[in-house]
Amino acid sequence: MYEQNLYSMGAKKIGVTTLPPTGCLPAAITLFGRGSNQCVARLNQDAVFFNSKLNRTSGFFESRRACCGTGTIETSFLCNVRSIGTCSNATQYVFWDGFHPSEAANEKLAQSLLQQGFDLIS
Repeated sequence: MYEQNLYSMGAKKIGVTTLPPTGCLPAAITLFGRGSNQCVARLNQDAVFFNSKLNRTSGFFESRRACCGTGTIETSFLCNVRSIGTCSNATQYVFWDGFHPSEAANEKLAQSLLQQGFDLIS
């Protein structure tokens, strides 16, 4: 129903991304933290639940942690297939390292961009 409303308002392509830990946003802590300076666990749990449902629809298993090493900060020469902890199946990860999309994510992005290009010329 919402998609139809958006479409009637002119939206033709809609992208959906994962949520960050929304309970750690300054506004969330201020509004829902009950005077504490801690992240709001309930909001973070909602984001985790949403992300897990979204991951199941896109074919990716993991979107919050990178494939390489610890999956948090490694990048550049620190990140390679021999790095300790690197996943065995990068096709299930959105990110290869702490900053860069995996080959599988780049492929999905490229397919989407190509399709948009074809739609523009056909």
